[in-house]
Amino acid sequence: MHIAIVGCGWLGLPLALSLQKNGHSIVATRRSHTGCSELYSLGLTGVQFELGSTLTQQQYVPIFNCDLLVLNIPVGRKMASSETFSANMHDLLRQAVVSNIKHVIFISTTSVYGELNTTVTEKSPTNPNTSSGKINLMVEKTVQRIFGSQATILRPAGLVGEDRHPVNYLAGKTALAAPNKVVNLVHQHDVIQSIECIIKNAVWGQTLVLSASEHPTRKDYYKWAAEQLNLAAPVFIEEIGQPSGKLIDASDSLSSLGMHLKYVSPYNML
Repeated sequence: MHIAIVGCGWLGLPLALSLQKNGHSIVATRRSHTGCSELYSLGLTGVQFELGSTLTQQQYVPIFNCDLLVLNIPVGRKMASSETFSANMHDLLRQAVVSNIKHVIFISTTSVYGELNTTVTEKSPTNPNTSSGKINLMVEKTVQRIFGSQATILRPAGLVGEDRHPVNYLAGKTALAAPNKVVNLVHQHDVIQSIECIIKNAVWGQTLVLSASEHPTRKDYYKWAAEQLNLAAPVFIEEIGQPSGKLIDASDSLSSLGMHLKYVSPYNML
């Protein structure tokens, strides 16, 4: 299959290389010329692209000549506004629907559910309370409106990989809130595996969530993680109570994908 990955960074690059290894032809985008040169050195077709560009330019033809479009553009802090990001994504999808693109996978986020205090599945109502969650939900709706049953939305929990772990941002900090909130994390490897399962098993027209099956509390997990990495332990406020917060249950989504997690617990991710 010819696959375009728009946003070939921390998640997109290993995804591109894995799909390429499995026999797919990959077109991948980076925002800089240097980034595209790296893609070419890895045997990928690199296209310099930034959201908001004029899409009819000849240099973007390889993107729209693909069969599948994987949208992996995180909502960054430098985005001008939610309206601008959503409008640019809308333009990209409108161009895709009149091209050779047959299917779309949009990498969203579980932040579209907001701050619930219950178990959450792919069928739970959305109620985002952050800018990122609101923007991602708007884009989700645009994807579904334009591509309908030919698109699948993937909502991963907090992303973790060998060079990326939230404890690095919490180490040494004090008076941290919500010690009893449960942790929802998913490993980069399992996100890539899930996308490969969507493609292989033709899982279209669905909204899926992805998270490790085990959900320790923030206080327990991040103190443990800091110890494993020889970091200064984060200090949480004292709070009596049971584990609380949003707990992502991905069991039905995993069944739909026909996959098993490699990293079933956050304790396996270090």
